[in-house]
Amino acid sequence: MALLVLAACRIERAASGRPPGTRTAVDSLNLVERDSATREEVRLALHGYYDRFSRRDWRAYAAMFWDQATITTRWTRPGERAERVVVQTIDEFVRAAPAGPGRLAVFSEQPVSMDIHGYGDLAQAWVVYRARFGTTSDSVAVHHGVDAFHLMKHDGAWRITGLTFINESPDRPLVPR
Repeated sequence: MALLVLAACRIERAASGRPPGTRTAVDSLNLVERDSATREEVRLALHGYYDRFSRRDWRAYAAMFWDQATITTRWTRPGERAERVVVQTIDEFVRAAPAGPGRLAVFSEQPVSMDIHGYGDLAQAWVVYRARFGTTSDSVAVHHGVDAFHLMKHDGAWRITGLTFINESPDRPLVPR
């Protein structure tokens, strides 16, 4: 009798590969990744970010961030030997920008690739970028890096709550050479 019952059973799988039943956290995350409207809105917002940054329009650049948003990276301050993690608010960054990218004759950043995930009014994006900079047009250097953004949409606007970035490591190239 038990053999007859087992022969009548069939194991089915959901589209996610899990056995049927209640939804799991993994299923919810799969839905997050499918929100193409959110991805497109965030993609457009990030292109606006790179445009404003490259033009060095600091007022417009700051408007891409929510108040008290942070920018974080590793950096060796002038006169120091050791690299440190530097966390600053968007206002602090904009105040210091004229002495950084603002002083260069050539400066631009463009996204090379974007990996965007979102759920409702929350999104994150990892962007590989290409930067060009130089004190003269004859001294332009190019490097790549990763910008990791967290964004929140409020009153119809996507803005950045936090940005962490890091430059490409020679031993871990981001783009083919």
